[in-house]
Amino acid sequence: MSLHCLRDASSIGLFNAEVFAAMKPGAVFINTARGGLHDEAALVAALRSGHLGGAGIDVWDVEPPPLDHPLLAMPHVLARYHTAGVTHQARENMARWAAAQVIDTLAGRAPARLANPQAWPLYAERFRALLGFKPNGLPGVP
Repeated sequence: MSLHCLRDASSIGLFNAEVFAAMKPGAVFINTARGGLHDEAALVAALRSGHLGGAGIDVWDVEPPPLDHPLLAMPHVLARYHTAGVTHQARENMARWAAAQVIDTLAGRAPARLANPQAWPLYAERFRALLGFKPNGLPGVP
């Protein structure tokens, strides 16, 4: 079972003791999504009982996890420190996207990956006050 979902109020603790118990005996649990989606104590218990055959964990409730965390001492757990997405290609893409956003923003264009378009009107006014012209608007945003 490989977990891939957003972390929000509905997904925190999504994988708990009940869910681990319902998994096929010997299954391997993998979470590279976000910490808090699985109950770490319940995962430890499911592994110690032998119900789960192993785990791959890249995300933690507390990052980095304390060195004495029980999951780190288990031979059938592959533990990483939130680095599953850190590849050369990912870093190159992030650098390229960041540069494109800076170029677009300074040219008065709305960036392609704007995380909070509701802030655009206030940003546009600040941009105009600093640079003397108002940037292009976002579709559907004044």
